[in-house]
Amino acid sequence: MAVMTESALVRRRGLGRRFGGNKAMTLSIGVLTLFVLVALFAPWLAPHDPNAVSLANSLQGTSADHLLGTDQSGRDVLSRLIYGARSSLLGPLGVVVGATLLGVTIGVVAAWRGGWVDTALSRAIELIFAFPGVLLAILLVSVLSAGLKATVLALAIAYTPYMARMTRSAALSERHRPYIRALEIQGFPAVSIIVRHLLPNIAPLVLAQASLCFGYAMIDLAGLSFLGFGVQPPQADWGAMISEGQVALLQGAPLSALAPGVLIVCAVVGFSLIGEGVADRIRRADR
Repeated sequence: MAVMTESALVRRRGLGRRFGGNKAMTLSIGVLTLFVLVALFAPWLAPHDPNAVSLANSLQGTSADHLLGTDQSGRDVLSRLIYGARSSLLGPLGVVVGATLLGVTIGVVAAWRGGWVDTALSRAIELIFAFPGVLLAILLVSVLSAGLKATVLALAIAYTPYMARMTRSAALSERHRPYIRALEIQGFPAVSIIVRHLLPNIAPLVLAQASLCFGYAMIDLAGLSFLGFGVQPPQADWGAMISEGQVALLQGAPLSALAPGVLIVCAVVGFSLIGEGVADRIRRADR
C-alpha cells in the first residue's frame, strides 16, 4: 500500500510543479486578486457613498471629485463600481461553490457505486440539462422574488450537471487505477479512499472546470441583473449599472455603462484563462 500511495502523491506533486510559468495565468490571477481586494476594502476605497443621489450633479463628466463622472441620479460611478465588485464577485462564487459541492458529490457517487445508482443519477443530470440556466433562474425568481439569492440558487442548480459530468468521468478513470483497488483489498472504507486519495487526484480538473464556470456564471448573473431579475436597485452591481447607464449612454455619458462592462469582460477573461491554463497543464501531465 505504501508504494501505491507514494506513487499517487508523486504524480500529484509533479502535476503541481507544471502549474507555474504561464504569464497569462499569472496576469489573470493578479487582476482577479486586485478585484477581490477592492471588493473587500470597498468602504475604505470608495470616495463617496455609492447610493447618495444628487440630481444637481446628474451625468457630470470626469473631474477631481468624480474620477469617472456621475450617473443619471448623480451618484459617483467609481464608488458604485467599487461596491459593485462585491455582488458581482460574490454571486458567481456562490454559484460555483454550490454547483461544485452538488456536482462533485453526484459525480463521485455515480462513478463509485455504478449500476442502477449511476444510471439514475445520470438520467437526473440529463433532465436538468434540458432547462437553460437563465430560464430556470427567471422561473425561480417569478416563484420567489427578484434578488441575488434566488438567481444564485437557480444558476447553482443549472450548473451542477456540468460539474457532475466532468467529475463522474474523472472519477471513473481514477476508480479503476491499481492503487484504489489495492486500498479496497486492504479493507479501507470507501469514504476514506474517496476523501484521502480519489478527490485529491481529480481536484485539478475540478478547479479548471470551476474557473470556467465562474466566468459563465458572472455573465449570466450580470445579464439577469440587467433584465431586472438579479441585484435590485439601489444596490450597486456591475450588471445593474449597465442597465441603469443605458439612458446616460444615449445622452453622451458612456462611462456609467461602459466601465462596468469593461470590468465584467476583464473578470470573465481572467477566469477563463485560469481555467484553460489549468486544463492545458493537466493534459500535458497526462501525456
